[in-house]
Order: sequence, then structure tokens, then C-alpha cells
Amino acid sequence: MAKQRPKSQPRLKVGLVGCGGISHVHLTGWDRLYPQCEVSAICDILPEALERRGTEFEIPPDQWYSTHEDMLKKADIDAVDVCVPNGAHAEISINALRAGKHVICEKPLAPTPNEIRRMIAARDESGKILMTAQHQRFLRSSQNLRAYLDTEALGDVYYCRAHFLRRRNLPVRPSFITKSESGGGPCIDIGVHILDLALHFMGFPDPVTVTGITPCKLGKRTDIRGGWGEWDRERMSVEDFAAGFVRFANGAALSLECSWLLNIKEREYQRIVLCGTEAGAEWPELTIHGEEAGCLTDTKLSFPDDRVDGHHTELLEFALAALKGQPSPVPPEESLIVMRILNGLYRSYETGREVEV
Repeated sequence: MAKQRPKSQPRLKVGLVGCGGISHVHLTGWDRLYPQCEVSAICDILPEALERRGTEFEIPPDQWYSTHEDMLKKADIDAVDVCVPNGAHAEISINALRAGKHVICEKPLAPTPNEIRRMIAARDESGKILMTAQHQRFLRSSQNLRAYLDTEALGDVYYCRAHFLRRRNLPVRPSFITKSESGGGPCIDIGVHILDLALHFMGFPDPVTVTGITPCKLGKRTDIRGGWGEWDRERMSVEDFAAGFVRFANGAALSLECSWLLNIKEREYQRIVLCGTEAGAEWPELTIHGEEAGCLTDTKLSFPDDRVDGHHTELLEFALAALKGQPSPVPPEESLIVMRILNGLYRSYETGREVEV
């Protein structure tokens, strides 16, 4: 049964590139923003993916495109939503910006710092918005803690621990486990989430040096099973674990851990710990740890909030910024800092020493 659409025209028309798994989340989010926004064109190199998403979300077949270049030339769109494998992020985003379109791109913005610099240059030339889809910034828990941190209740935050660890949940598609397509393993897949959020809480201090390791210890073993199914061990060319230590120009430091297959108790474990001169904080628990009148205190924060979560809120914020001519809600300059650090982890492991970033 066809959807009952209001007669008013959408104010932001979107073309989505990449009809794989994450596209369903994005298309559902855009659907909720109608009539303010509408995905009016989709693109994928696989005909079956185009047909699946086009049929599911009732996008006319004459707006299904096999190349993003064709979509940019022919489709009546204002913005592009990039949901392809990481290795193609930069090319598609740059072409879209040069075509005069706003761009929201799935994380990571690109697998290397130099690609992000090229994307920023294209953004500057176009005058359009370029935003990374770092949806964890838009979770209720993240926004509430950030609002609390803005009061400077923690004092000077000089140390942070950021962990995103999985026990046996490795994404099995080749686009995740081959370096040519993904750019990296859990660093790029989930480390980018927790690092971006931790830096967001810290106010994005400037990183100076990174030391760390990015080995593949379990991913090629045939006696290791995965909670999400089997993967091609022969094709796997990325790390399955990473740990690192970051020093910042302001004297602060951060430790990072991320993994798909680590031998730990929990199936999945996410936590950010912020340590300041006046108090500490933990996410996602939203607890504050300090001292008053000689007594140690542990406080649970509580906020009244009716905002939409995660992915859908990021799309709304992107759309509002594009429509109002406001800056990107996730500036690509911040995404560049994230990738400078992750790239530093890889270089540190390759060289066996601390590296400048």
C-alpha cells in the first residue's frame, strides 16, 4: 500500500548513495522527517540492492541510479547521503560537494587524514555543509552529559579512558575486513565512534603524539567463532584489536581500546571515563564522582528529555543546518583530528615507536 504523503513539497531533497545495511537506518530516519526532507533518488552499483531499497521505501524506479556521477547530473537533489564502504567516501563526497550538494557521510569521514583534508578543501570551495554521521554524539546520554560538562563541573579534564570492546562480534562482510575497502578494522569501525565521542566531551584538544598497537591476533584463526557468522580468514587484512595512548598540546592524555574479538567477560562493552581536577564522569552511566566536605560522592545524573535518539537525530540536525545555512553539527575539522589519531596508531604499530600526529 502506497504511503499517504502530504501535498507539500519537501524543503530538502536527498540522494542516497549506497543501499547496503546502514542505508536502511538512514532511509527510515529520512522517512520520519517527511515532508521537511525526502530521499528522492538512490544509487548503488548492485541492481538487487537498488531494487530492494527502492521498492521498500517507494522511490520511483526512474530515480534509481547505478553510478553517483549519473545521479549528480540527473537527479533533482539538494544533498547527498553517503552510505558506501569507507574507501569510496572521499571520492563520492568530493564529487557531490563540487556539484553543489550538501553532504552527510557515514563514519569514518575517510580512512586517511589526507583524504579528509581534500574533502574539507572541496567543502570550502563549494560553500556547502560536510558532516560526518557520528550518531553517538546525538544519543540522549551523550547530549545530556555534554550539557553537564559545559558547566565545567569537572574542572580541568586531564585524563580520559575510551573503550569500545566486543568479545566475538566481528562484522563478516568483506567491506569491513579488507583494508582496501575499509581502511582498517575496529579502529575504523567502532574506535572512531568512541574516540570521537570522548574528544567531543573533552572539547577536541589538539593531539601531539600517539603510541599504540594494532595487531590481528584472533581474526585469522580457524578455531575462533563469531557471533555474527563466519568470515573469510584469507581475505582479512585488518587488525582485530587496537590500544593506544594520546598526548595533547594542553597536557591532557587519553587511552583508547577497541576490538571485535577480545577475550573479555562482556559481549560488548562501551565506556568513557573523564577525570578532572574537581570531579570525574562516566558515560553511558552518567555518573559523577567527586568529593564534598571530606566525603567521597557518587552521583547519578537524571535529565528530562524527549529527543529522538541517535541516527535519526543526526539527520535532523544535518537537515536543519543545511536549510538554515548553519555550520555542520559535526565539523569535518573534528573528524580530521579523530583520523589523525587513528592513523597515528597504525603508524606507531608499524614503526614500534611513538609518532607525531
